Parts: sequence; structure tokens; C-alpha cells
Amino acid sequence: MKIENINFLKKHLQNLAEYEPELKIKIEKISKILSQMKIEDLTNRKSKVHLSASAVVFKNDKCYFIKHPYLKTILLPAGHVEKDEIPLDTAIREFSEETGFFAKVDENMQNIGLIDVNMIEIPENPVKSEGEHIHIDFRYKLVLDEEREVQKSELEYFLLTENEANEEFKGYYKYLNC
Repeated sequence: MKIENINFLKKHLQNLAEYEPELKIKIEKISKILSQMKIEDLTNRKSKVHLSASAVVFKNDKCYFIKHPYLKTILLPAGHVEKDEIPLDTAIREFSEETGFFAKVDENMQNIGLIDVNMIEIPENPVKSEGEHIHIDFRYKLVLDEEREVQKSELEYFLLTENEANEEFKGYYKYLNC
């Protein structure tokens, strides 16, 4: 599926604000930035603002994380939204590529599992010829698709409990039993 226009993303964020009202101010700020962008620029790696998406996937009481190869920190499996994707597709694809496991939409979640959105400042990466930029990161709660065979992972992954996770991610554990 493809993002048709900025209004698609803004509506997705408005739906998130309806069931997560504490995110309203952050969502308004991000929506304003999106309003100033062309849809094609959001998937252009030379642009100052990129769309990205992260997967929040639990196994028992633990969440999957990866060690980011460039930033050298523990993060959710995530990546850039490609030209013909919506952020949800990206979260599913990146989870599989980075961990080797498969995930799918959690039918019990509202708004196709969107639980958060963040603006993340990304430093320059000369290896990828990318200048410093901002990611607008859509974060989705997904579930493991245990019917599919595990593949080789691109990155080292970790299963962490809420107490082991970085502060930024602790709030996502409230979705553990949703």
C-alpha cells in the first residue's frame, strides 16, 4: 500500500490522539511539520525529514529490541518508510528483516496498532551519505506471527523486560496484555 497524501498521515495521528490524549500536543507539532512537507520528500533520504516506523512486539513479558549498527544503542526494530509503503508496512517489514521473526497486525488494537509517534534527531551518517535529519517515527504494537518460519536476522536482537528497557520504551509495556 502507498501513502496517497499528507492527510492520510494526519488522520492516522488524529485517531491516535483520540485514544491517547496525553500525546495530543506532540501530535499537533508533528502534524504541523507534516503539513509543510511534500509526500514524496518524506521517503527521500536526502530530505531533512524522513518517515520511519518501529515495531513493538512482545514475547511473554519481554519486548524485542535491536542494537542499532550506527547509533550503537538499543532500539526497537525500525527503519525508513519506502516509496510504496505506509508506516505500518514498514514496521512489519523491518521487524522481520532485523530480527528474523515475523509480525502482523494485532487485531485487538485500535488504529491498526499505532501507539505512539516521535520526532527523532538523527546525526549525520557519512557511511550512507546522509546528512543530519529528523525521523517522524510511527510506532506500532504488533504480534508475533508464529506460524511463519524464522529467517536469518540482519541484526543482533534482544528480549527485554520493562525493567531492562530504556526509559523511552517503558510506557509501551502497558500494551503487553492488550
